[in-house]
Amino acid sequence: MTPFKEIDRVLALLLVEQIQSNQETTTYKEVAQKLSIRLGRPIHPHFDLASPLGKVSTLCYELGLPLISACVIHSKPTKLHPSEDGFYSLACMLKPEYKTIDPSTVRSHELACIHACHDWSKLLNYLENAPSTGDRFFSDWMSQNTVLSKSSISKYSRAVNTISKEMQQKGIIAKPFEDMTLFELDNAISLTMGNPDFIAKNTRGNHMYSNALKHYRYFMSSASDDTGDSGYVESLANDDQIPETERKAIIQARVGQGIFRKSLFEKYHGHCIITGIDHPKLLVASHIKPWAVCSNRERLSVENGLLLSATYDRLFDSGLITFNRNGKIFLSSFIGTENINRLGLSKDMSFELGVTGKMGEYLDYHNDILFVK
Repeated sequence: MTPFKEIDRVLALLLVEQIQSNQETTTYKEVAQKLSIRLGRPIHPHFDLASPLGKVSTLCYELGLPLISACVIHSKPTKLHPSEDGFYSLACMLKPEYKTIDPSTVRSHELACIHACHDWSKLLNYLENAPSTGDRFFSDWMSQNTVLSKSSISKYSRAVNTISKEMQQKGIIAKPFEDMTLFELDNAISLTMGNPDFIAKNTRGNHMYSNALKHYRYFMSSASDDTGDSGYVESLANDDQIPETERKAIIQARVGQGIFRKSLFEKYHGHCIITGIDHPKLLVASHIKPWAVCSNRERLSVENGLLLSATYDRLFDSGLITFNRNGKIFLSSFIGTENINRLGLSKDMSFELGVTGKMGEYLDYHNDILFVK
């Protein structure tokens, strides 16, 4: 079962308490307010709750319990947040038989199951004994996936925890790293590594803190394919301050489509810069500086992209390969010697990237912030 973050754990306890007090439903706003008090930091009723609600209901399904997130509803359905929002999709994924039933009936059925359930001990016992995604889980992951010594693993784990607390105290980030989605983490790491106090501390520590954060980002990207940016994308889609055509182009660029993809196909003549593959279905328009931390102009800029076949896009996005301004490739130790040979790569290779304008700066960012050695 997937280890819980603190927000997941507190949310589950809160929902069980409300059910046991005979409160059949609660709203996103009410849940966010109560979580904000218990966690001691602001919780957005939509952007911060979608992933935790999904994880809690998934755990309930694994434990043979009703899907508890059915009891969290929107007080007033809107275009941005319809009444059935993401619950129906999750319910259908966990219970395929729901696909032939309309959303309101599915929620009503799960609410009836919640009302009839008088024993939530399986969930409560799991919450009491389950591992969290905090220091210990990160340490376990490093032990299994790196060649770092025990002392280095301990230093990296403490470093991430220390920086998280210090950046919160300074108001640079709003919540702990461990409670962030990958989308939020990319923003947080960018803000952290640009902070003068962090830069000074990192220099004194011989770059140990930045290396720890890179390892933590790779750990988080390995844990889930969900970047957690759906709420932000929805808000962007409804931002009337941005012209509709531009909004559409920016959102399409998130998944390497539209104008951004077309520009990269033209620049690289429809070929992967590493393999030369030219089948469009096998090619991905990859952002160099992550979409999460880009301005809208950077999200659409051809200078902030590479055309890669799917395998190399995944390696690049995860920070396992990178390039310098001359096109020289750098390979992470996480790939492993055998896999490097299988990929046909070597540290002496260089590729024609067509570096112009600000592309060099974007490559520097990928090297400095994302690439994990």
